[in-house]
Amino acid sequence: MSTPIPAPIAALWRNNDKIAAIKRLREATGMGLAEAKSALETQLDGDDGRELPGGAEALRPAIEAALARGDKIVAIKLLKDATGIGLKEAKDRIESGDPQQWLPQPNAATSPGSTPAAPAAAAWMAPDHEPGRVRSSGAWTAVFAVVLVLLLAGWYFWRA
Repeated sequence: MSTPIPAPIAALWRNNDKIAAIKRLREATGMGLAEAKSALETQLDGDDGRELPGGAEALRPAIEAALARGDKIVAIKLLKDATGIGLKEAKDRIESGDPQQWLPQPNAATSPGSTPAAPAAAAWMAPDHEPGRVRSSGAWTAVFAVVLVLLLAGWYFWRA
C-alpha cells in the first residue's frame, strides 16, 4: 500500500495533530482507522523508532531525526529501548539536549564482576494490595470513640 499522503495531512501529522491527520486521510481515501494510522506512521515517521538499524552508532541520528520532527516521545522511547534505562532518566537525558547523554553508559554502581541488586518490590505488587482502597491510620476511629464516650457521659449526667 503506497497511497501518497497529501501535503496538508502530512503537515497535520508533523505538527503532532495525529488524530486530525488520521481522520482527514480516512475521509480522503476511505481507509480504515488502523490502515490510515499505519500508512501515516510508515510514510511520515519511517520506522517510527521501533527498531534501530544499527547499534549505539545509529541511536544518535535516529534521536536527532525524531527531535527534528518534533516527536520527543519517539526520541525518549528510542533511548529507553536502546539503553534499557528508565522512562524518567530517558526523558531527562533527551531534554538535556546533550548528545553525549544519549549514548549507552556503563552502570557505575556495580563492579564488573557483580550483578546488580534486585529492586525492591513495589507496594502495588504486595499480595494484600487492593486497588482503590486507602488504608487508614485508625485516627478517625479514635476520634469517633472519644466523641461517643463524651456523648454518653453527657447523656448520663444530664439525665441524673
